[in-house]
Amino acid sequence: MKSINYGISKKYLIILSFLLCIILSISVLISGCASKKMAVPKLSTEPASELLLTPAETTTTGEPVELTVIGYDENGKQTSAIGHLEWNLNTLMGSLEENIFTPDISKGAQAGSISIQSGEMKAEARIRVIPPLPWSEDFENVEIDKVPTHWISATGKYFVKEKDGNKVLVKTPVQRGLDKSNVYIGPPTMDDYQIQIDVMGTRDKRRVPDMGLIANRYTLDMQGRQQRLQIRSWASDLRMAKTIPFSWETDVWYTMKMKVEINDDKASIYGKVWRTGDDEPDEWTIKTEDPLPNREGSPGIYAYSVSEIYYDNLKVW
Repeated sequence: MKSINYGISKKYLIILSFLLCIILSISVLISGCASKKMAVPKLSTEPASELLLTPAETTTTGEPVELTVIGYDENGKQTSAIGHLEWNLNTLMGSLEENIFTPDISKGAQAGSISIQSGEMKAEARIRVIPPLPWSEDFENVEIDKVPTHWISATGKYFVKEKDGNKVLVKTPVQRGLDKSNVYIGPPTMDDYQIQIDVMGTRDKRRVPDMGLIANRYTLDMQGRQQRLQIRSWASDLRMAKTIPFSWETDVWYTMKMKVEINDDKASIYGKVWRTGDDEPDEWTIKTEDPLPNREGSPGIYAYSVSEIYYDNLKVW
């Protein structure tokens, strides 16, 4: 028994000694680093061969955006020898004084870029101006075949067209790729809002589209072929989806409305659909709860465009 006890004690002594060595080594390393002053890298004086404009992506509600120019020489070292800079605004409305861009608030939401040039060297930074709620978009001030510039994932998929004397947004079937599309119209950190839009689906032989709204990463979907209305978080995994029968007609305008409320550890998602021009119903058409809530997310629109879909009178508040 004594030999066994001695063996156990010896094992623990070895472990404790090993841990003590580690602790002492870390202490020496920390004290050595603390005693040294952080070396500030010296800037090269060689001519710049590349430029970087930062931040490369910015979203602002209207506050001024300050940009910084960084130059690198041919060896990849940061240099102070940048030379004269020319600054330019590209599709942005506002003032640019040296490196500070101030948006024109009267122009509302917009997006574009700021570019710089020094000799043959160029750099660019993109800016989205998203004013506070409420938002309203009837597409009358958007160019034909274009989309609002600040929207994400809409260019080349959606197009503003003339229809019945008004401008509307159209989602057409694609020639290649997927007909499904999510478009986001605000920052991903938004919450506590409602979104509403007028939609109209068309028929192409037996093909009927799906169309809907997005809020807090939830989708309210008018499904054409199945004649259903669905709320879901993710189409690939319907963990909390709710689906109800809902008959709707093609070539008829409908108004869709959606909101998400976060209460403690759950989300309550509400959807409403009625014929455009009729009185809005008092009751929500569909509602459900999510015990694992999406607490924020950009408002947006959804489409599965096996045939053309029309959108108009978008509102977020």
